[in-house]
Amino acid sequence: MRFLVPLVLITSTFSLSSEAAVQPHCQQAIVPVKVTAHPQVISLDAPKDQEELTGLVVSMISQQSNVSQSVHGPTTLTTTYNIWTLLCLPSNSKPNVLEFAVHGINFDHSYWNFGGEGSPYNYVDAAVRNGHAIFLYDRLGVGQSSKPDGIKEVQQDTEIEVAAELIRYIRKGGTKNVFRTIIGIGHSFGSLQLAGIATRYPDLLNATVLTGFTPYTGGLNTASAAFGLTIAAQVDRTRFGALSNSYLATGTISNDQAPFLLYPFFDSGVLRLASQTKQTATIGEFLTLGASPATNYTNPVLVVAGDKDFIFCGGDCYQSFAGFDNLVEAAQILFPSTSRFNFSIPANTGHAINLHHAAKDVYKTIQSWISELN
Repeated sequence: MRFLVPLVLITSTFSLSSEAAVQPHCQQAIVPVKVTAHPQVISLDAPKDQEELTGLVVSMISQQSNVSQSVHGPTTLTTTYNIWTLLCLPSNSKPNVLEFAVHGINFDHSYWNFGGEGSPYNYVDAAVRNGHAIFLYDRLGVGQSSKPDGIKEVQQDTEIEVAAELIRYIRKGGTKNVFRTIIGIGHSFGSLQLAGIATRYPDLLNATVLTGFTPYTGGLNTASAAFGLTIAAQVDRTRFGALSNSYLATGTISNDQAPFLLYPFFDSGVLRLASQTKQTATIGEFLTLGASPATNYTNPVLVVAGDKDFIFCGGDCYQSFAGFDNLVEAAQILFPSTSRFNFSIPANTGHAINLHHAAKDVYKTIQSWISELN
């Protein structure tokens, strides 16, 4: 089943703030998260300089790439990380539904409340207006959360375990609230982590919304080149200067536009704010990302990707794939046992859906889908 999202142009009538302020119904917390994960053993050291990093990136995205020879299989890691979290609740009701939101690469939690209160790009406002609680956090290695080794520890497997432990923390009443339903909502790399939870822990979430996501990997190398990956400490010494060279960032504002935003269907102020507040990724993440079929996951799934998503569709989500008419619908191959699968392809929209003019209508689609589950 498909939802269509019409294009609605939204002009910037609000003030974009570089800090998405904590609203009165939101509360911050640092949550110690103990995990046992199985990251890959990667026989690479952090690059000594930008020249070495550029050489590594070229090797990673080359057609004859041999970087996989540096990945030697899993090891066991047991440790505790401090994860920055933000729980937002409706001010006038006690919600039964909580949305568990996982951001992607180049962003932190503020992808979900972009521009602050009153912004048309603020997904938190949409969730709370519909009577839901929403839980945001800075992923491992990002923002105000712990920043361990960016090759050995900050990998997809470790982050899946962090997300799973946070969901268990919520279910056990760690936030001092009780929710009947927890729905995962991810963007991009965050969607990959939720897909990993569906595979590994199929009963942990009551439903899953994956945005900026398809099973297609044919555009990833081109997108990686468009990032202009740079040692993060060289991009912004004030924010990233203390990080090791295993932490990377996009190079310029052009690199923040090309993979993420579809011209001219975004406001220039949005691009500037996204560039000013961009976050890091790690070598370990780039070498371990991927998705496997969640054969035992039976709960509902909604997948949303912009029609011109550059990263997960190579700029054209209407390519046929695996017997399906488009790449977004093809995501159901990863969820063969789901009780309900829906997809939506908003028009004139790139990878960072929440930063486009179509954002408000996408939010309506997601909230409508969630309401039909109850």
